[in-house]
Amino acid sequence: MKRYAVKVYYNGSNFHGFQLQKDKRTVAGELLSALLKSRLVDDLKAASFQAASRTDRGVSALGQVIAFNTEKVFTLKRLNNFLPYEVYAWAWAEVNLNFNPRRDAKERTYAYILRYNGENLKDLLTLAKILERKVSFGWYVDAYGKIFPKKLKSIDVKVKDDILFLIFKSRSFTRSLIRRLVTLMLMGSKGELSLSSIENFLDKNIGVKTIIPPASPENLILIDVKYNFKFNIDEYSVRILKDKLLQYIYKGEMFKFALENLKTFES
Repeated sequence: MKRYAVKVYYNGSNFHGFQLQKDKRTVAGELLSALLKSRLVDDLKAASFQAASRTDRGVSALGQVIAFNTEKVFTLKRLNNFLPYEVYAWAWAEVNLNFNPRRDAKERTYAYILRYNGENLKDLLTLAKILERKVSFGWYVDAYGKIFPKKLKSIDVKVKDDILFLIFKSRSFTRSLIRRLVTLMLMGSKGELSLSSIENFLDKNIGVKTIIPPASPENLILIDVKYNFKFNIDEYSVRILKDKLLQYIYKGEMFKFALENLKTFES
């Protein structure tokens, strides 16, 4: 019996999230189905299938990490042959049988990407630093039994070609936390909330979940999950994945062209 960690891409638009749900299409459901159909796995319980992050409905991923046990000869192609177009595996590593992709992750990177609508960049950068200092969301215990608060490692703010990128890094995140922090940042950068009121709100340890609504999930993507080992990057699989991603870009350019031409009809 061997255990493998596999990096997986998926477009979350047509899924009801990652986790299995009865009578609903989920990413985990498609992955488990592919493992069974490929005969990589015969017994789901023995496979001990796990994932690094339980992304919500509509959230996409480039570097989600799953892990499973198998006695069969594993290749990415064998798994990918049974996955739908929106899901694709592109890197792998053989790991210990006790490896847990959720527990053993050292860092997760998410990006929230949206149209730049003139938000105050200086305020966004200031808010990023405030959130890095003040937001905590539980505790974790290291290998030596020491307890540490769960904190944000960093929030980067970038604008490119009228697109706003908010990039969040941390060892872990609680459910919907990033999308609620995005709402808070956008409200502050638009003047709907003052920076001092946001800082005061955080100082009082009022739970972000209790008041701040989450931003749309479709703009969020899990970019990567890091561990204390390296993955084997399969060049063939990466080429296929690039082609898949390029198709989305070409389609986006098609609609962009249509929008530009629509303007010619306006009086």
